[in-house]
Amino acid sequence: MFFSIAGKTINDACSNGCEKTPKEGLLNSNRKNQKQIVCKRCRSLIFPNNVVGYIENVPFDLKKMSVGGAEKLPTEKVTWWWHTESDLDFDTVGWQTVDAKKVLMCGDCEFGPFGWRTADCKKFYVAVERVEHI
Repeated sequence: MFFSIAGKTINDACSNGCEKTPKEGLLNSNRKNQKQIVCKRCRSLIFPNNVVGYIENVPFDLKKMSVGGAEKLPTEKVTWWWHTESDLDFDTVGWQTVDAKKVLMCGDCEFGPFGWRTADCKKFYVAVERVEHI
């Protein structure tokens, strides 16, 4: 179901977990994101293109996504990430502590968690398969 909040179209039927994402076309020649990275629920811009790096094989358990991110949902192991060491690289992002983990959410529709940050807030990880690339 689609509806609108503050001028944004909300896809309330979007998946709340990881979705298969092909690797082809994700990276540019600088090994950064070739496309814009957006929230899959409201399409708010998370990262503009050519900003963040890519990292694999970093396992982390994230709850399935929900509005507010704190619903009692199961977790899934995520290993594939967009990675940055600067919160200034984000266009729109929200932060929250859920189950003692510092997680990243959409700054507009509060859907998440789609990523996490380290306890010292110096490294940020956004799950490649929990966002859209346009």
